[in-house]
Amino acid sequence: MQSSPAADQAQTRCVSLTPTLLRAHRIVSTEVQHPVTDVYRSLRAQVLHALHSRDKTTIGITSANHGEGKTLTAINLAIAMAMDVNHTVLLVDADLRNPGVADCLGIEPTPGLSDFLIGAAAIADCLIHPRIERLTILPAKSRIGNSAELLSSPQMLYLAGELKERYPDRLIIYDLPPILTVGDAIGFLPAVDTTLLVVRDGATRATELNHALQLLAGYNLIGTVLNAAL
Repeated sequence: MQSSPAADQAQTRCVSLTPTLLRAHRIVSTEVQHPVTDVYRSLRAQVLHALHSRDKTTIGITSANHGEGKTLTAINLAIAMAMDVNHTVLLVDADLRNPGVADCLGIEPTPGLSDFLIGAAAIADCLIHPRIERLTILPAKSRIGNSAELLSSPQMLYLAGELKERYPDRLIIYDLPPILTVGDAIGFLPAVDTTLLVVRDGATRATELNHALQLLAGYNLIGTVLNAAL
């Protein structure tokens, strides 16, 4: 018999987040009264509609280049979705070349996703519950050089399938590498139901945006998020 997401969360290592650190990193979806929280609520509504209309549960969030706010968007969207009592959410840091989820949240993962992929840890040992109800984090511990190979490896593709099939009602958000800077994400995209592209206002050139859109065209792109300058 499969355990419920709530039961799994109760067995997962719990870490308390620091509100001042979250605010410094612009992680605001935990603050109900913060004016930017409504932006992520709106994004949540649009993403949920897109997922439900396609009967999908997984989404990969990427950008054209580094520094465009994809990790910020992935974390805030994951928290906003978890705030909806109708959903449980798993946020996976799949940017193995330049992981950022743990740093943004002030988490020290021991072990992380790459440890599972090389056979050094069980997936249950990598999961973290950040004391936000209905949210679980699968962080990456540190940068690795063979990130492209690991992200497209049979172990990673198996994991993606297992995470999706184990709890069909759980939403899974993957923070993916930038689509133009490195080729890491391309090998993993077939394992993700839908994709979302984050574009930084005033930073992403039109040619870069068009190229990124072309690369994502075959991977069920559900929208583009314009991120304000950081």
